[in-house]
Amino acid sequence: MDGVYDGARRLSFKTFATIYIRSFFSQGSWSPKYRQSMGFASCMEPVGKELWTDFEDRKKFNLRHIEYYNGNPFMATLVLGAVAKMEESLRYSEGISEEDIRRFKKVAGPATGSAGDRLFWSNLRPFGILLGILCGIFYGLWGVLIFLAVFNIPTFILKWHWLNAGYRLGPKVMIEIKNPKLRTSERIMEISGSIMVAFLSVAYLITLDYTPAVSYIGTAGLFVFCFSMLKRRFPLYVIFPVAIAAAVFAAMII
Repeated sequence: MDGVYDGARRLSFKTFATIYIRSFFSQGSWSPKYRQSMGFASCMEPVGKELWTDFEDRKKFNLRHIEYYNGNPFMATLVLGAVAKMEESLRYSEGISEEDIRRFKKVAGPATGSAGDRLFWSNLRPFGILLGILCGIFYGLWGVLIFLAVFNIPTFILKWHWLNAGYRLGPKVMIEIKNPKLRTSERIMEISGSIMVAFLSVAYLITLDYTPAVSYIGTAGLFVFCFSMLKRRFPLYVIFPVAIAAAVFAAMII
């Protein structure tokens, strides 16, 4: 390993910005055997250029990051930031080994896959779609822009936050993956999305002109639905159809 540590502990902003931009294309090259390894290696390349100048060291760096990696593409910046920190520690002999980095990637990838898929695919995307449909009913094509904004703005912000959080925490990124704020936001989107689906279902099943009377009755039914949801005594797939049926029945008989 060449060079002498000069006290600069942080990678340059340019390197961070390059990692961030490249992270949006991390699935541009995908392999059934190594999954997202090429995309991960491409994102890490700026780190290697800044830390390693010796050819052999740079070669070892690249080989480390074309090994198997798979995780949620939106939470990948959390792992990228942590691995960048670990590579920096390896470069300056601060108690991190190459094997530590390999083991960390194998563990962190699936962890972000589970948390990220739940947050983005199971909650944020359906929530954005439902909100877009609801807005589309009243405001036309603006509903499309609402969906794009609801899904992409949080994604852009979180990816940058996770890049910095990963670098700050290093191998302790499980603290961020288990952040209770993520679960709270998921719960809010679950309940809000269910409310919107129930509202649309009641409005569609009862009338096609979405009259105020039906809206008020549906709202009353949804209040019961939300209360039941918060009790958490039954799974969503049981509470949801029951709540819709109750709201529809109330609107038909009143």
